[in-house]
Amino acid sequence: MALHPRIETPDTPCLCTSRTRNSELWFVNNERLHDAILGYLAKYTDTYQATLYAFAIEGNHLHTDILFPQENRSGFMRAFNSQVARSVQRLVPEFPGGSVLGRRYSNEILPDGADLEEYFFYVALQPVQDGQVEFIRDFDGYHFFHDAVYGIEREFKVVDYKRFNAARKKNPGALLLDFITTYTLKYERLPGYEHLSQKDYAKLMYKKLEKRRLKIVADRRAAGLGFAGRVRRSLVIPGSRPFSTKRSSRHSHRPRVLSVCPIRRAEWLRWYFEIYDQYKAASKLFRAGFLDTVFPSGTYRPWTKYSAAQLTAPN
Repeated sequence: MALHPRIETPDTPCLCTSRTRNSELWFVNNERLHDAILGYLAKYTDTYQATLYAFAIEGNHLHTDILFPQENRSGFMRAFNSQVARSVQRLVPEFPGGSVLGRRYSNEILPDGADLEEYFFYVALQPVQDGQVEFIRDFDGYHFFHDAVYGIEREFKVVDYKRFNAARKKNPGALLLDFITTYTLKYERLPGYEHLSQKDYAKLMYKKLEKRRLKIVADRRAAGLGFAGRVRRSLVIPGSRPFSTKRSSRHSHRPRVLSVCPIRRAEWLRWYFEIYDQYKAASKLFRAGFLDTVFPSGTYRPWTKYSAAQLTAPN
């Protein structure tokens, strides 16, 4: 069974999630690793001209609410996830080798401002929802929320190891400092709140966060569930597996669209499958040798046996 195509949506943000292989907890208790990941996030949001709304580093996965006006999500995720994996291999002493991330990243469309806001808080409250901490201020890793609602920008120094290693082959005395670039990590305000001052926006967002947090805490208490807290989290061994986690296979159902409105969700699913049907028809022609086949906007040509020269040759 072929994997469903990801359709680029330049005017509509999405929730992207990358998970580790076998849900192993490689992102825990490692400030250097978090800084490296945030540096690459800053680099690639700048490089790909993406708009970032939310980002979370959980023990075994990364959540990103993000918009790609240039229709280049595929390139961004390939570059970013590659550097995340290399950072784990470089900065986690316990890592035994092999692949870091598991199945390909998931991508769900957030069609409306209300949907983006819903999953903005979903990402923000992941540590509470998962029973790690009762308050996000007690989360011992990086948490984006304060930066996002107060418009705080952070600078990260990123080493271009590819260029450095290539230079060192020619000149063993090459200095690492010559291959460092500073990038700024910044978040965009949620749409619909542009009229508020920064202070009023932050105050409102914290109020909304607290209302949702209290609901999650009450639900967990009612179910007889507690919270691990900072001390227990600090004892987690990198690479171990959580007692419970989301699991799926290649054939598991995955939503294409996330929305608080079932009508809006249904409309976007109709749109998605219309594009999907057009894509399948175009792919069939393309694989049959009709190399000038036009693909629907937001999709990519499939792999083919034809060479790059054949694909670009004039008819």
